[in-house]
Amino acid sequence: MKVVTGKQMLEIEKMAIEELNIPSILLMENAALCIARHCLKFLDGKKNPKVMIICGGGNNGGDGMAAARHLYTKGIDVEVVFAADISSVKGDPAVYLEITGKLGLPVKTALPEPDAVESCDLVLDAMFGTGLDRNVDGKYAEIIKMINKHAKHIISVDIPSGVHSGTGRVMGHAVKAAQTVTFGYPKTGLYVYPGAGCAGNIRVEDISLPVDLIDKVETGAMILTDKEAGLLLPVRKERSNKGSFGRIAVFAGSSEMPGAAALVSSAAYAAGGGLVCACVLHDVANVIHYWQREAVTRILPEKNGMYFKKSLELAADEINRCSVIVLGPGIGRSCDVTEFVREIIKVAEKPLVLDADALFAVAQDAGILKELKAPCVITPHPGEMSRLTGLTVQEILDNPLEAAVRFAGEYNVITLLKDAHTIIAHPNGNFYINTTGSNALSKAGTGDVLTGMIAGFVAQGPSADADVFSASALSAYIHGKAGEAAAGVLSNYGVTASDIIKFIPHIINAM
Repeated sequence: MKVVTGKQMLEIEKMAIEELNIPSILLMENAALCIARHCLKFLDGKKNPKVMIICGGGNNGGDGMAAARHLYTKGIDVEVVFAADISSVKGDPAVYLEITGKLGLPVKTALPEPDAVESCDLVLDAMFGTGLDRNVDGKYAEIIKMINKHAKHIISVDIPSGVHSGTGRVMGHAVKAAQTVTFGYPKTGLYVYPGAGCAGNIRVEDISLPVDLIDKVETGAMILTDKEAGLLLPVRKERSNKGSFGRIAVFAGSSEMPGAAALVSSAAYAAGGGLVCACVLHDVANVIHYWQREAVTRILPEKNGMYFKKSLELAADEINRCSVIVLGPGIGRSCDVTEFVREIIKVAEKPLVLDADALFAVAQDAGILKELKAPCVITPHPGEMSRLTGLTVQEILDNPLEAAVRFAGEYNVITLLKDAHTIIAHPNGNFYINTTGSNALSKAGTGDVLTGMIAGFVAQGPSADADVFSASALSAYIHGKAGEAAAGVLSNYGVTASDIIKFIPHIINAM
């Protein structure tokens, strides 16, 4: 499903109005009907419900005032707080402001008192829409802080006031809604943190925009649905063998972290990979043999319990014959490991999935990525992304989308930046926002599972750049769904990485 920025949504609405002669006030009325419906659903069963609608001077405020009329005609006690300068209101919002006055609805321009906010069953946030591009300050900041602290329930119109629609950045202050009713198409900022943490339950509502208009706007942002994820699954022909579904070479684990290789191998098989060849150290092979008996192992020489340059020399033929290479989980950190990682990057002609300690080695000089000969996906968490980019972890958390997209473009690698909503960025600027998962995934080893899944799906495809991108997005989606399913049985507290692997086939089977 495509998602749009506020600017792109404005283009779509402009085409509807100017090219198709759809009245702008009709779009506002349709939006108001949707808002009112969700408000009434929340208020259903409450005795003498009271609603405060806080409006700005633009179209977002117009949506709020239009919704006020619908709620009023349903017998709801409605109070409108106008945060902007009333004399500056123009266009369609001015029409609804006039209607509000003629209906006799109270319109206040003073900052609401905490007691007044607390007395309402619902506060409707209609201050700023998707066009916000400056920090919120002054009385608007005070209003936002007040309703966040005192409102019993908040529904935001289109996007929580204070969230940037294109990046998800919080522009100084932002409303923390329980629900957001957005119109036409999903907005990027609703799904990217930190904005996603303000959006609550997102409802995308149709306001009668022709469906083909979005195809006329350049948007490379997407989220997956179950149906769309199902369409990305590799096709498995009936007449096939293990070679039909790829060979995965795994360089993972060390004497201190042998389990990483077993997790990667198991996850690659769970995703449908045909054969896993774990090119590992002796102690790591013992763990794999105990846990993942289907994996083929090749024992490589080690130095101090880790890979070194000679390890690569004895695995050269496997690098040449495999479909995809996994490099990094649990391999440890040393000068020898760094040399090993960087040599593989230089010589590999098959798609690479780089994770964990491989990213530590790359961070010594990220320019090594420009020597890649095949598609590559990196899977950093914010700390690893910080080492790769020089940005602080907080800077990445504040704007993960920009960090992922910029790095992908600069180094020509698919960048899967792990977060509560993971970003999967392609070098051409397109990206997926993953919406599945929960804090059940906040456990050691879950990243190794994701890495193995990516390799498993890549191995089954033609290994083109676009297919590695799709495989990465599909893996993140199923990984999150498997975490959710495991938590449904074991709780968010009790899920482990190996539990997630058990649920992967069930999620795939349901698609």
